[in-house]
Amino acid sequence: MSEEALGSKARIGATSTRPSNAVGKSAHAAATIAIAGFAAGAIDLGFNLVKSLNAGTSVLRPWKGVAAALLGKDAVIHGGDSMALIGVALHFVITIGAAAIYYLVAKRQGWLVRHPILSGVVFGILFFLAMNYVILPLSVIGHPLYVGAETIATALPGHILMIGLPISMIIGWRLKNANPSQN
Repeated sequence: MSEEALGSKARIGATSTRPSNAVGKSAHAAATIAIAGFAAGAIDLGFNLVKSLNAGTSVLRPWKGVAAALLGKDAVIHGGDSMALIGVALHFVITIGAAAIYYLVAKRQGWLVRHPILSGVVFGILFFLAMNYVILPLSVIGHPLYVGAETIATALPGHILMIGLPISMIIGWRLKNANPSQN
């Protein structure tokens, strides 16, 4: 066998026997997205639970509202309390989806990782705007929920604190620890 052929065979052998790092990176990315999305969703869920208890309303009410955006008010009314489970599931799909979007952007824009507080505030604002002025009008609800300065002034900080900051801080921390050279 020629020297060139032996060199090619050695490279092929080295490449094919070397463990793939892609699976590990994909698993880390999926875990990062799931952790950040679940954390943001759980914080928001806990907040709404406390808010409902303080108001003396059903703790299922906010989650039935989320389900109504997908299924409509009549389906939720006739579906009963079990519709709240659909709302909670949809809520976590949304927060995990938001974390996935943030993760994909943060992988390409290193300043998001280096400035998690600022990027979390910006992401929380963008999340609020997208949900209120794009997603909700396209849903069965058909219009923004938060209109007027007073309702926006109370809802916007919640989206920053409960969605934007947890997602940016968790993803930033995990990306820094996965790639110490970015510190």
